[in-house]
Amino acid sequence: MKFFTALYPPQQVVDELEAVLDRTLEMEWTEPEKWHITLCFHGESADEERFKALEGHEVPEIRLKNFGDFRGRILWIGIDGDLNQLARAAGANDNWKAHLTVAYGYRGQPMPAFLSSPWQPSEAVLVSSADGAHTPVARVGLRTSARR
Repeated sequence: MKFFTALYPPQQVVDELEAVLDRTLEMEWTEPEKWHITLCFHGESADEERFKALEGHEVPEIRLKNFGDFRGRILWIGIDGDLNQLARAAGANDNWKAHLTVAYGYRGQPMPAFLSSPWQPSEAVLVSSADGAHTPVARVGLRTSARR
């Protein structure tokens, strides 16, 4: 079992992203109910005190924005909005990049330009991952910043 801290997009944003994906492309698509932004990986045990300290952290308005890939094989959608401070507080390392994984087995297929509706995550979730299942373990509330 491994643990990570995540932000989950609201259903409206999930629906918007799902609407632009061409699932006829041969890739191993991730399931929408598992879509999340990983703030940090904890490994085999979670730093629960550090996780609890995220309570009340301010989070900006964010959007999903445009596709990219890791190592030419992992398709992701980027994040428009600065989550760096929150990710560092959660325990992310210096190589952390805000993204949401969409598929594995990507082979350079063209993807559409995309910009989701804006949202502000209201909670961070501590998740356990085992055998492909993601199980929420704990939740902490986040403070949304003033909208512009």
